[in-house]
Amino acid sequence: MSNYTNGATITIASTNEQFHTYNDWGLLIVNNNYIGDPEQNLDFVAVKGRNGLLDISEALTSRPSYKSRPISIKFSAIKERNNWDSIISDYRNKIEGQIIKLTFDNDPSYYWYGRCHIEGFDRVRRVGTFTLSIPKADPYKYNVQEFNEDWLWNPFNFETDYITEETEHTITGHTEITLPRGNMPVSPTIIVTNINSYLTVQKYGESRVIDLKLGENKVYAITVNDDFESILIFEGDGTFSINYRGGSL
Repeated sequence: MSNYTNGATITIASTNEQFHTYNDWGLLIVNNNYIGDPEQNLDFVAVKGRNGLLDISEALTSRPSYKSRPISIKFSAIKERNNWDSIISDYRNKIEGQIIKLTFDNDPSYYWYGRCHIEGFDRVRRVGTFTLSIPKADPYKYNVQEFNEDWLWNPFNFETDYITEETEHTITGHTEITLPRGNMPVSPTIIVTNINSYLTVQKYGESRVIDLKLGENKVYAITVNDDFESILIFEGDGTFSINYRGGSL
């Protein structure tokens, strides 16, 4: 079998315990379209005297936002018929009702996130089937690697992933740091480990200047990882790192 098996890794979010659906359980994915389509949050209002409806879907966010999306994976395996009752109980004991991270073998740079259920168990002779359902998964899949982590070779995708050349920055005066483009809007966390006088950050093209303090600074006023590269301008004297987790539809 190739490096990409027909399976997925399930990680329990609360404990980080992992199970591989093929290597650990011998299960094969037998359906193709297991990830539901993204559905945009839409809002239209009728305005007196206006032709048609006014689309205010992006009035608050200035960008599209999305509803939760369903994931429904049908698994099948061949096992002794009389063992299936205990086998399906074991699966349920491990993952039923748990919030999980789900990484498919053919898309190892990302994971899906949501609360899962086992549904529709059936068996015909030795062949058992059931569905792993995440009815309200997050609309975006998330990068397995955070921005300030050392990049990983095994799941690296040269078309979609990024290499972090430097995770900690020490500046005196002025520096500009370019963050790679992506698809999921996200606000960065700037972790400051040292300030000698002052330290500020500003996004290129925007007027707001934000004072940074020691520790973690969640900078909600800045959105990075849009459909273009983001440049952050730092001024001052100190040491810091930038962290965020990107995503994709």
